Amino acid sequence: MSPRRAAIVVAVVALPVVVASLVSLPSGGVVSLVSALGLAAGLTGVGVALVWATRSSWDPEPAASPRAPDRAAAHRRARRLLGMQGWVGAAGGLGILVLSQGMDDGERATVRLSALGVGLLILGAVSIVIARATGRGRKEEDAAPDDGPLPSGWVLVSRRDRGSLLIFAVPALVAGVWGVWQFVPLVLLTVREAPVGILVALGVGVVAAVAGGVAWARRQVPDVWVDVEAGRARVGSRVVAGSELTSARLSATAMIIGGTRSLFLILEGPEKLRVPLLLRRHGALAMTPVQRRAALALVDAAAIELPRAKEDPTGKFSRTLFPTHLDAAQARDLVAHPPRSDEDLPVAAG
Repeated sequence: MSPRRAAIVVAVVALPVVVASLVSLPSGGVVSLVSALGLAAGLTGVGVALVWATRSSWDPEPAASPRAPDRAAAHRRARRLLGMQGWVGAAGGLGILVLSQGMDDGERATVRLSALGVGLLILGAVSIVIARATGRGRKEEDAAPDDGPLPSGWVLVSRRDRGSLLIFAVPALVAGVWGVWQFVPLVLLTVREAPVGILVALGVGVVAAVAGGVAWARRQVPDVWVDVEAGRARVGSRVVAGSELTSARLSATAMIIGGTRSLFLILEGPEKLRVPLLLRRHGALAMTPVQRRAALALVDAAAIELPRAKEDPTGKFSRTLFPTHLDAAQARDLVAHPPRSDEDLPVAAG
């Protein structure tokens, strides 16, 4: 039997144990003790199934070289893990929905468990869709050499749209999904036992956190305009001279490990000014040739240097202390030739 088939068998056995243990855990006495042991065994089985689902055979896998990581293999493992989590969530949510309909704990408890079952079902479905969508191959193009004339007037080089907001928020979204998966048992017990007031407060807190995250993301990804002739940039409502931009930082995000990558070059100036330039969106080039020429002119006008710590006035250890920052030559090359997802980045990505 292959590891993947064994993972399916273990998951099929473990999931009913987890659901039944969670339902009977508050009963008290010996039943609660047995339920706790069953919950521990079921979660262990789910964890083993997730690990086995990432393997293609029982043979020991060769250690990947740190200098040449196998991105394709890492991508396949991440997709399998995400897909397995999705099926676990969908099956668990469906099981909770079925069990909630046969409970005699009152209408309120039934509604709570039903809502939680629907939430797990949706989370599982989203995970499955993401795993399948990220498996579709996409050919990434290199930026063609361009020696056209510089544009005049204000040029919009980086637009704030839903896609760029989502790209910038990917790390927070991934962390949120990971947190939900880690604390599913705790959420189950809270929904089942907590008073209505606490549930309402938790709901309000979640809505406030999401609203705050959206507002923060909008501030982090404004529209960026460049006036090539004057060597200026307009970020939202602020206009700044290119010479006031003194550092450049690289930010890269991907939906899953080894997947198509989105790249931001973030120029930084006075008073925490940030000028985010979207170079690639899910692997595809985000700028037209005209926009790229304007962005290159802004980088050339900027006074980009590696930051220096107070304890290192000469900048000898700047590469170590600021691993995501670039010097002027690296920043210009990054805009002119944004690396594909299968290429190495010049510095560590933040």
